[in-house]
Amino acid sequence: MDKIIRHAYDFTHEKKQELFRDFSAHAASLGITSVHDLFATEAMEMLYDYELFKEFEDNNELMTRVHVWPALNGDLERAKKLRDTYQSDKLRMSGLKQFIDGVITARTAYLLEPYADQPETCGETSFPAEIIKKWVVDADKDGFSIRFHAIGDGAIRLALDAYEEAQKANGKRDSRHSVEHVEVIHPDDIHRFKELGVTVSMQPDHFAMSERGVYTERIGLEREKYVFPIRTLQETGANLAFGTDFPIDVLSPLLQIYRAVSRIDSSGETVWHPHERITLADALKAYTAGPAYGVFREQELGTLEVGKLADIAVLDRNLFNIPVEEIPDAKVELTIFDGKVVFSNTDVVNK
Repeated sequence: MDKIIRHAYDFTHEKKQELFRDFSAHAASLGITSVHDLFATEAMEMLYDYELFKEFEDNNELMTRVHVWPALNGDLERAKKLRDTYQSDKLRMSGLKQFIDGVITARTAYLLEPYADQPETCGETSFPAEIIKKWVVDADKDGFSIRFHAIGDGAIRLALDAYEEAQKANGKRDSRHSVEHVEVIHPDDIHRFKELGVTVSMQPDHFAMSERGVYTERIGLEREKYVFPIRTLQETGANLAFGTDFPIDVLSPLLQIYRAVSRIDSSGETVWHPHERITLADALKAYTAGPAYGVFREQELGTLEVGKLADIAVLDRNLFNIPVEEIPDAKVELTIFDGKVVFSNTDVVNK
């Protein structure tokens, strides 16, 4: 696969420019004013063209703030150079990211106990636990924030253990490390996010992308009780942040918000753990203020206040005055980035 992927992603500079322009316009049409470019896999490294983002910034063509997260891989000299190079209000390196495991449906997510439908495996980690912990301790010592893809309860625990070990080794600081996805968690680890100051970064539509029957087959009924426990985690006081995981999922924030407040699964009818619903106000906060806090930008971004950067999305309806099922149908009428209109519905502007 690696050879095929490297060939498939071997784009010219002009093609990359075209792709990024198209993405930026699409993001603006959805009211998105900030994104996180998270390290995906080694095979996709050809797509990580930070100089392209810089070129757009220098030409005053950026239509969204870009926070880049290169690989956490032990190469801290490269990480430091990138941090020094990209540190503007529109383009900055915000930290380092790595994978701990895979996904539940493919049985590559790392579990504490074997899979219910394949008891000979617990999944596996992408790197040995000792290596992961060393990378975290070293990067934390140099002041980097870290994000881990961790879906299974074993991977989530390993991520939290690594962050805790960094605190013990380097002293407690406002690091704002994060765990991405947090799909199947062991109940003993739920309170550790708040205790360690770790952000819970989730994508609520993921539970609709996974067929519930298949998901439950993989992990069994007991662990299924702790799948996507959004409200439970929120109530601990941990910082909650939402995203889309684009291009794994569609880019629309409203779809993620809808899933969080409805908990309606892929069937379109069944509610998956209704007690884990959160309010619309809390879902909006998790999609705006939560991510801003996660990258130390709560004084600039995330809420509409005097003195903050003018990144604003205007919808065609008040989400608080419509039925929950209509939330995904709302349309963006106006997107303002850094005080400039980057998307508009012409009819509305003319009015």
